[in-house]
Amino acid sequence: MVRPVVLVKEGSLCGTETKTKDGFPFISFKGIPYAEPPVGELRFKDPQPKQPWSGVRDALEEGPQCVQIDEFSHKVEGDEDCLYINVATTSLKGSRPVMVWIHGGAFLWGNGGSSIYGPDYLIKRDVVYVSINYRLGIFGFLQLDHKAATGNMGLKDQVLGLKWVKENIAQFGGDPNNVTIFGESAGGACIHYLLLSPLTKGLFHKAISQSGVALNPWARAFKTAEIAQRVAAHFGKETTDPNEIVKFLRTVPAHELGDAQFKILTPEEQLVFGFPFAPSVDDKSSEPFLPRPAIELAAEAHDVPLLIGYNSHEGVVHLLESTDDHFSKVDQHFEAAVSRGLTGLPPSKVLDAVRQVRKFYLGDRPISKATADEFVQAMGDLQFVVGIHDVVSIRTAAESPTYLYRFSHDAELTFGSHTFNIKVKGAGHADELVYLFHPHRLTVNFLRPGSVEEAVSERFVRMWTDFAKTGDPTPQQDDLVTVKWKPVTSTTKNYLEIGAELSAGVNPDEEMWQLWKRVRATVKD
Repeated sequence: MVRPVVLVKEGSLCGTETKTKDGFPFISFKGIPYAEPPVGELRFKDPQPKQPWSGVRDALEEGPQCVQIDEFSHKVEGDEDCLYINVATTSLKGSRPVMVWIHGGAFLWGNGGSSIYGPDYLIKRDVVYVSINYRLGIFGFLQLDHKAATGNMGLKDQVLGLKWVKENIAQFGGDPNNVTIFGESAGGACIHYLLLSPLTKGLFHKAISQSGVALNPWARAFKTAEIAQRVAAHFGKETTDPNEIVKFLRTVPAHELGDAQFKILTPEEQLVFGFPFAPSVDDKSSEPFLPRPAIELAAEAHDVPLLIGYNSHEGVVHLLESTDDHFSKVDQHFEAAVSRGLTGLPPSKVLDAVRQVRKFYLGDRPISKATADEFVQAMGDLQFVVGIHDVVSIRTAAESPTYLYRFSHDAELTFGSHTFNIKVKGAGHADELVYLFHPHRLTVNFLRPGSVEEAVSERFVRMWTDFAKTGDPTPQQDDLVTVKWKPVTSTTKNYLEIGAELSAGVNPDEEMWQLWKRVRATVKD
């Protein structure tokens, strides 16, 4: 069989003709290098464009994932040489809309491969699908507030990937002037960061942010230089000199460095902050990705159409540990966790604000198994939903439309219930992924033929791809998409409720939103 070959800027690539799980033919190019391997002296540095190669390079297998701790086995996996892109297309001819996926995983784990993100459903809708691997954890986000390590390398990987798309996607039948970036959780926060960065102007034309924005408390780094010093000390190097730290950390084997990331946080830090490495202001860089804090840049974001939303029970990720002992620790540190979402407030006001939050969700009861549902709601709002509403409020000044959704379909089998063995009513964090992607590594069938879930998936895929094509997720109504999804206006917070059916509404979770507005106003007075 003749394999498809394309010529990109760096050289020739040989792909493969393949089929989706139900037999739809498409062309796949996997493991395309878009940067020089960030190893040796390039560890912790901004990505360098890939040098040209001679001959035809096979693009048949996905590249390795970046170094990370596996969520389930807790073993270190992956490779530092991980900056690869995958492309799926129905034809090398033509000029179709491009959708670039940025995976989630707390800036610590994940990859763009088809084990979770199979393009089987999206590819049928006549788009070119692209996914990008980017550096994670300490490799992608080491920040010493010094030019030796300026942070945000993982976000700059994404920028270089988007430049690669702009330069090369026409060879795969994609339109470089119609690129939609989309992502979920930390990937959703990356999408928002890409909207804020001066480095990305003109690299994309629409954006979709699912369950994550740069304003979420977990999406920004804390104690950056101190954390880096602790990692060096963990390996026996006690110093505060940034040059010394970076020089030393370049000598530590990648897997050992990956393994050390979690060992340096105190139990309280793990509860309150969660993750040791995340995006940060990188104003010491000669080419900053984020020259000022996200909250300051939010009003100056690139003015492109934005589709944004969240799931009804985002906080379910906080039930991964649900022993009595864990609940009691969380109850103890609840104030600290909430105050992380109230940054910039005078300490004298924070305690009162936290009391109001506790009363709203829990009344006078402690966090325990008996109040797990209320705890899930509180954490989901604090960690995800409030920040998303903030972005929507700021966006009302934009010229381009903002489409807000809330996903609440309560399926019997969900991504969360299967992956983490946790079931809540409604839609948990990441539950929408199996409606947009076919997860090749999971043997269960989330979308039985003729089921409600199959229709939910068809709606998701159609609205997301119609948005990528036209900037409007519901350009036409019919038996499948029965309602018109109206954008948010300066006076009305329109949104689409995505359940077993679609319904249009205004002001989702209004009582919660008013509480957080009130609490933060109290604080600012």
